[in-house]
Amino acid sequence: MSEEIRLIVRGDDMGMTYSNVLAVQKCFEEGILTCAAIIAAAPWAEAAAKLAVEHRNWCIGVHLATIGEWRGYRWRPVLPYDKVPSLVDKDGLLPQSPKQFYALDPDYGELEQEFRAQVALVKRWGVELGYIDTHYIGGESDQKYTDVVRRIAAEEDLPVSGYCGEKFMRGIYSDPPWMKETLLARQLEELTPGLWLLVDHLLVDSPESQVLVHTEPADVMRGGVGNLRVAEAQCLLSPRVKEIIARRGIRLIDYKALKPK
Repeated sequence: MSEEIRLIVRGDDMGMTYSNVLAVQKCFEEGILTCAAIIAAAPWAEAAAKLAVEHRNWCIGVHLATIGEWRGYRWRPVLPYDKVPSLVDKDGLLPQSPKQFYALDPDYGELEQEFRAQVALVKRWGVELGYIDTHYIGGESDQKYTDVVRRIAAEEDLPVSGYCGEKFMRGIYSDPPWMKETLLARQLEELTPGLWLLVDHLLVDSPESQVLVHTEPADVMRGGVGNLRVAEAQCLLSPRVKEIIARRGIRLIDYKALKPK
């Protein structure tokens, strides 16, 4: 066991667009994806949940979100916006970047209420949850935010992705499309024994994929969000990538195996 390489392949942002829902399904069914988390506040979240219910073998989480980062494509909280006024702008819409989020001086009590509502909504749609993670904000950069997430996860008896002893792969998120497969292959060849996490953002090519642009100038991606995420999905379907995983005996797992007993 000590010499085994275990790999969780996580798909973020499930339900952000219909193109994403299709990409997640394809990567579960034909690729190496092992888990994906639904953004309850996103427009296609219910469709994502319906698909998850139809595929109970998938490991599905909730991608807790207080940010909808796209230009011209705004999201609202799950709760009525007047119940969480410190989390929304004057129009009741979620902020579009971490900078905007913190400029609102968010109330962490309201944050906890909203996150609990997001978890409850996905469960109400019939999804059996395997884990929790966060969208755009997380990690130790904001301990109060992290404490809220971990408290909810503990009460739900769910693991928090990234806090289960995983070592993070560099991934291929911002690499040019034509380099992604080679760079992912190299990373897989170099994995050492232990538990690893590869985080991916997935789309199929479509008009909605091609119009996505980040609001924060520093986050705008050269080559286009759509092109980059379509190429990322293709890497999870790649025969070359699958061959490396099989040859090296990398065991693909999900968070169901790590759920607290």
